[in-house]
Amino acid sequence: MQEPASRADKNGFWQRLIEAANILERPVIWVGEATSWLQLLLVALIIADAIFRRYIRSLSIVVENNLHFFFNSPAIQDGEWHLHTIIFFCAIGYAGVRNAHIRLDILRTRLSEHTRLWIELIGGLLLLLPFILIFMYEAGIFFSYAWIHDEAAGESNGIGNRWFIKSFIFIGPALLLLSGLSMIMRLTARLFGPPHLRRQTRTENVANPSFSAYS
Repeated sequence: MQEPASRADKNGFWQRLIEAANILERPVIWVGEATSWLQLLLVALIIADAIFRRYIRSLSIVVENNLHFFFNSPAIQDGEWHLHTIIFFCAIGYAGVRNAHIRLDILRTRLSEHTRLWIELIGGLLLLLPFILIFMYEAGIFFSYAWIHDEAAGESNGIGNRWFIKSFIFIGPALLLLSGLSMIMRLTARLFGPPHLRRQTRTENVANPSFSAYS
C-alpha cells in the first residue's frame, strides 16, 4: 500500500533537509581532518625551537660565525603561533560537527530528552548563530585592514603577510557557522520530522544527558 502523496512529500522534505545538513558538514570535516596533521609540524617546530635556544645557539661555532640569530629566529616563533592559530580556528567547526564542545550543565541530566533538544535548538538560533555572525563581521574588518595595508611582521623580522594568518580568524567562524547550521537543521528534523528518520539526524549524542566526547 502506497503512502499518501502529502505524507510522501513531507518525508521527502525532511530527507532533503538532512542531506543538506550533510553537505554543509563536508567542508568542515575535510578542513578539520586536513589541518589536524599540522599538529605534528607544530610539535616538531616547538621541539626544534627549544633545542636551538637551549643548546645550539650558544655553541662556539654558532657564535663565531654570527649564526645565533638564525637559531633564535623570530620566524620560528611566529611559525609556532601561526600553526596554533590555524589548528584552533579550523578545529572549532570540526568539534561542533563531532559534538565535542564541552557542556557545563548540572541540570542537563534532570531534563527530558525533548527539553534537551529544544535547548540545543533555541541556543543555536538565539546565541550561537548571532555570535558567529558578529564575530565574522569584526574578523572581516580585522583581516581587510591587514590586507589593504599589507601588514608585515615589523622590526621582529618574523613571518610577514599578516593578512594570511588573520584570514583564519574569519575562516574559523565561517566553518563553525556551517557546523551550527547543520546541527540546527538536524535538530529541526529530529523534533518535527518523522520518527523513522530519527537515526539519520545523528542527534543521539546531543540528546544523551551523560554523553562525553572524550569517554
